[in-house]
Amino acid sequence: MRRALLVALLALSALAAPVGTTAASNAVIVVPFDKQGAEGHYVGTACDGGTIEMQLANSSVTGNVQHFTATVRLECPGGRALTAVMDGRFNFTTGKTVLDGTVADGWLTGAQVHEEGQLVAYDPATKVGRFVGTIRLMPGSAG
Repeated sequence: MRRALLVALLALSALAAPVGTTAASNAVIVVPFDKQGAEGHYVGTACDGGTIEMQLANSSVTGNVQHFTATVRLECPGGRALTAVMDGRFNFTTGKTVLDGTVADGWLTGAQVHEEGQLVAYDPATKVGRFVGTIRLMPGSAG
């Protein structure tokens, strides 16, 4: 359960961040995030005033790595909102998360998504973890 929480927090933190500016329409958009939560549900901030929410499912642990599927909802200022579905991993030793997937609905539908996060705080009493990181959106991959 603690591992699932850590993984979810890492994944959520990767989605809760400000969106970077891009020079070209196909340039990678980097969105920093800060998220926290427990029991596979994480919420936080992203996009310089936006929000991020992540829900984990299909979690399993092999050795020191948790594998899971995450549904991420990102809402950025200016009406830019998306839902992405990603497969992720959380390493219990390093506290790092890595997720890869696709925007399933909304802004940039079809674009590839890559998230990297780091567990920066965990309270064993409440089982709440906090993750920070970045989400990379690749508009040029949208179909």
